[in-house]
Amino acid sequence: MTEKKIIEKIYRKLDGELPESEFRDLEQYIAAHPEAGLLLKEREKVKTMMEQETSCSIEIDLKNEILKKINMETYAPKEPKAEIKVVRSFWTMPAFRFGFVFILGIFAGFVLFTVLKADFSGAKKASPEMKGTLFNSNSFDEMKTADVLQYESPLAKAICNVRYSTRIVEIRVDLSSLYPVRSTLEFDFNNFEVLNIQNVSVNDQTTAMAASNFIQINNVGDNKFIIQLYNKNKLPHYIDFKIYQNDSPVYQNSVQVNKE
Repeated sequence: MTEKKIIEKIYRKLDGELPESEFRDLEQYIAAHPEAGLLLKEREKVKTMMEQETSCSIEIDLKNEILKKINMETYAPKEPKAEIKVVRSFWTMPAFRFGFVFILGIFAGFVLFTVLKADFSGAKKASPEMKGTLFNSNSFDEMKTADVLQYESPLAKAICNVRYSTRIVEIRVDLSSLYPVRSTLEFDFNNFEVLNIQNVSVNDQTTAMAASNFIQINNVGDNKFIIQLYNKNKLPHYIDFKIYQNDSPVYQNSVQVNKE
């Protein structure tokens, strides 16, 4: 008998399908061949283990097991809570607050502008040259004289008249030049602040510009300027007056204000 036939009969015996005559032939073969007996015992052992596992297996209802693990209270409908309506005042509205801050800022700026820029101490009638200007100080003739600086050459002529009050420093500059010249007024921005530059008589070839610590005039021809500075601390300070031709300095002098 071939090995294949032996294995086939062993499986049929384990399944109870082997006839009696073939069973006797299998027993005789097993008696003569011990390895066939070992194979039969192994297959019987495996069958026994499989039957035990099948008998011990428990049928599981997967759906019920999943539902048991879910906390159904989480999905239970909750009672609706009473709504609380909050009535806000108009002050909490962003548009109202921004508008109020904007108006307050304009008002504060106007007050500061009025207090810092205008000179109310002992103000009397303004000089004729200053009528209609934004910053009105004491009459120029009633101010204290700091100094009058003069420069004259064949190509240029300049007069710088500086006077001051408790709040305002007023500088009147007359420039006359056939060719372009540059004039500057330099000072410490901690002591003075530019308030106003008025063109009294200026042609279209002349320009003036101001920064925090100086004023520059680019002059051609005959021109007149009225310059006003805010006198911050009323302490003695100097203002430098310079004239340049072809970017080379030709004149330099200083004026002291707040002498007393």
